[in-house]
Amino acid sequence: MPGNVVVGEIKKIKHYYREALTCFAIFVLAAYGGYLAAVILGAGQAEHYLAAIKSAVIGREMPDNVFLFILARNATVSILVLALGIFTRNIWPVVVLIFNGALSGFFVQLQSLLFHRFSFEIWLFGLLPHGVPELGALFLAAGASFYYGRLRKTGRFTWSGVIGTYLVVILPLLVLAALIETFVTPALIHRFLA
Repeated sequence: MPGNVVVGEIKKIKHYYREALTCFAIFVLAAYGGYLAAVILGAGQAEHYLAAIKSAVIGREMPDNVFLFILARNATVSILVLALGIFTRNIWPVVVLIFNGALSGFFVQLQSLLFHRFSFEIWLFGLLPHGVPELGALFLAAGASFYYGRLRKTGRFTWSGVIGTYLVVILPLLVLAALIETFVTPALIHRFLA
């Protein structure tokens, strides 16, 4: 029975993979915009902006359990993207994608300026290892919100479908991303960027 549920949810992705790819494109364009904004600002204020971003995302100091902090933050964002997208005509997922993309591009370029590294290195070792499953989950959550929004208009919408998609497709990717971000990414940063 559980195997059938997983297979069913994976097959359901065919109904919204195009929307997930569109979400990926929105993120990439926003990331490029954030990157350009950081290039325009230059190195002069990079340290100030980087500290402000870290403070906004993490707070004053790192939490005791980094894995749970990362997982809780990403799980909350993804469930809100999925659920609120259904009722906001997809405005909420697009806003979240633009914000996260712009912030990522801005953050990477600031780190590149501060640590005298190529942006490509920051993306490759600092963001992509955990970013692939994390952003994949975000793109799938946003794409699924488009799909469930369509189902809502036809009267075939169920919350059990939304919860199934979240628990079977999105949450496992977020757990994987949090594990990588907690245990693998710091080692890669230390090895290749320090």
